[in-house]
Amino acid sequence: MPISEANAYKLRMAGCGLVLGLSAPGFGFWKLAWLALIPALYWSTRQTSLRTVFWGGLLLGFVFQGLYCLWFFDLHPLTWLGFDELGSRLVTLAGWLLIAAEGGLLTGLLFAIYRKLPPPWASVLLFPALWVLVFSLLNCTPMALPWGLLEYTQASLWPMRLLAGLISGSGLTVLLVLHNTAWAEYFRNTGNLLQTRWKFFLPVILPVIIGLMQQMPSPYHPTTPWPMPVAVAQANIPIEMIRSGQLNQDIIGPAYINPIKPMDFPPGTLLVYPEEGVAPGWTPTENPYANPNLKALAVLAAQKKIYIAVGVSAIAPDNRRYNAIAIIPPDSTKPWRYYKRRLVPFGEFTPYGLGEPIAELLDHLGIDYSTPYDAGAESPVFQAGPARIGVLVCFELIDSAPLAGGYAAQYKQHGANLLINASNLGWFHENPLMEAQFLAIGQIRAAETGLPIVISSNTGISAILSDHGDILKRTYPQHVFQHKTQVIFYNGKKVTIHPRSSAPMR
Repeated sequence: MPISEANAYKLRMAGCGLVLGLSAPGFGFWKLAWLALIPALYWSTRQTSLRTVFWGGLLLGFVFQGLYCLWFFDLHPLTWLGFDELGSRLVTLAGWLLIAAEGGLLTGLLFAIYRKLPPPWASVLLFPALWVLVFSLLNCTPMALPWGLLEYTQASLWPMRLLAGLISGSGLTVLLVLHNTAWAEYFRNTGNLLQTRWKFFLPVILPVIIGLMQQMPSPYHPTTPWPMPVAVAQANIPIEMIRSGQLNQDIIGPAYINPIKPMDFPPGTLLVYPEEGVAPGWTPTENPYANPNLKALAVLAAQKKIYIAVGVSAIAPDNRRYNAIAIIPPDSTKPWRYYKRRLVPFGEFTPYGLGEPIAELLDHLGIDYSTPYDAGAESPVFQAGPARIGVLVCFELIDSAPLAGGYAAQYKQHGANLLINASNLGWFHENPLMEAQFLAIGQIRAAETGLPIVISSNTGISAILSDHGDILKRTYPQHVFQHKTQVIFYNGKKVTIHPRSSAPMR
């Protein structure tokens, strides 16, 4: 039975989504982001049914977002949370479907709008702006999972990071969609596509130029003087151990304390530990050193004359609880604290009042469901010698939120000259796609704000990034490093960075 034209169109659109998905960091085919939407937009203009266009766009967005976020499947196993094997796989599948469907619905809406825009200039100029606007509006909602955005596909290219510093990461998305839209409109108004098929080579020119530029060492260096010497310790403790209450000094000491003791850091160095695993248990806001693990870090900070940033779970006298970062000064006075503002939906908080119904449902399955954290409200900048430090916890690095100003951008407005991000990617069991994408996000965030960023993640990738998004130092996947603690250090010396490599690790 021959396939209908409408169904053939939908299949072609799904294929475009597949091609676009391969441009995601971790796959390495960044050039496809410049090309994959061209045939999709062109085919959409040839459809007479707006419903068909919507479904074609939905399939493209679903496949793109689903492929981009394949790392979500490594959330399994969740048996340590009380799910059985089947339940763990179903929960993981449901989460992935939510992410893919979210992207698919928005992309379907965008393609339907594009079909109604009058060609050619209204389409070329308005559609890229609408693309960013729609995803930015989603990012302002509690349900947002703002991951598969196009600007991150270009993070490995220093010319694109340079542009991000001028027009922001969202501006890169506008540029990518504009390039695709302009060529789609060109073919739409040329006439017979077969007569102009040789011109399909023309859209490749810009990516080829960028690719050739990529082969040259980046001409950019870190801002001098560097705000302060920085170090990162990554010990790769499994999420199951962190969340099961098994952590004690017999584990924490060899993982996070003992590797630091023999190291010589310049006085005033900032040592950044990850979000979880170093100081487990609840830390009272009024008496933080009542947490013995935090007290041990304060002793280490005093001995080394360094600052230590570490993730803690803080509890206030009114029983409000926060995912926090504590920065311990070398004089062992009360640590500075930052309370995470952007919480992960269903992991750290339950949006739209769904907490009680979900808890009751899971209770019937013998699973205890709770999202314990409250959101912080402030974005303090901490003064540590010449450094003015802004703090982002995990998910907050992802959030550029143009309509809300963006958390990283807010710190720059408040006078920060260094950003730190403490994360725990152990939920996804060392998935290489997750690690590559998180690093790419950090590179774009550093480039668009013009601020160096230190990323400390429990299972990697941890990195020290220049204010242009160059990788100054980084850790490596654990199957390569044999699951040993990795410590990286940077003291502000100028280096020439090649985008395909990083400075040697110390």
